Amino acid sequence: MSISVDEFPSKKFNSIWDEGICYNEVSNIITKKSGPEFAYRWMENVKKKFSINLEQHKVKIKENTLEKRCRDLYYLIYDKLYQLKKLIVHSSIYDAIKEAIMNNIDSAFLNVRYPSCLSVTNKEDYYKHIDIKDSKKVDDLCEDVKYIDSNIIDINRSSECEQIKEHIYGRNNDLKTTYNSGKYSDILKHYKFLSFDELDSIIEKIKCNSDANTEQAALKGGSQEISQLSVEHLPMAVIFSFLGILLIFFFWYKFTPVGTWLKIQIRKKLKLDHNITEEAENELLEGTSEYIRNNPYDEKYNILYNTSGHS
Repeated sequence: MSISVDEFPSKKFNSIWDEGICYNEVSNIITKKSGPEFAYRWMENVKKKFSINLEQHKVKIKENTLEKRCRDLYYLIYDKLYQLKKLIVHSSIYDAIKEAIMNNIDSAFLNVRYPSCLSVTNKEDYYKHIDIKDSKKVDDLCEDVKYIDSNIIDINRSSECEQIKEHIYGRNNDLKTTYNSGKYSDILKHYKFLSFDELDSIIEKIKCNSDANTEQAALKGGSQEISQLSVEHLPMAVIFSFLGILLIFFFWYKFTPVGTWLKIQIRKKLKLDHNITEEAENELLEGTSEYIRNNPYDEKYNILYNTSGHS
């Protein structure tokens, strides 16, 4: 399989939590500035759907950097809760909704034994709203760069290599001012990076000088070569086709009822020709014998005549 940008973890798992937290529903509540009753309804829907969604995706979540998938969840949920808080006038209502949501999430993670995903290990203070979007972008970038480092050979061979290179260089350049501010250095520890300079070092490994790119270029001229080869090998193709036909006829003749019928017809033909030849020979012999009987002296006469003519 040829690696593309869509295979990057930030793309591949981007919407894995959307169904579970009813993302579209809560986004609409925030956009339309709906009342608390809509927030309560969203809370009830999350209580119904989060466990089901987690159960459906638990293998994918566990096998693809569990802690990062859980951080992705808290980036989303804390961001939406913060925006809801600004809509709900009475803090007691907001606190009740938030507590119910977090308790439901914790319960679901305990059921599947993912303690590292509990809210107590992903406290809201870590996901400060003012930095939450940038934190998510830096975290995603680090994860994608780690993926690049682990798959650099396949990426350099990929037919999508140039698009990958352009994509990751663009994101890295856009975020350099952000992550060089020093605010997000703690994200590095999740990937065992010592500094953000390592991101540059890994991204620079993308060379796109592999077989896949030369293969793509070769494909353009390939059609001309193929047509030329086809003409050059035409006599050989004809010979092989002829041999193939002979082989098929041989198989029919030797191993099928068609062959048996053909043998019988050939034998009949040979027998008929043989009979005709015998009849012709017999007729010729009979004609010769009759002629000799009717002209017994011709030869002697001719001999005597020739003798007297030369004397």
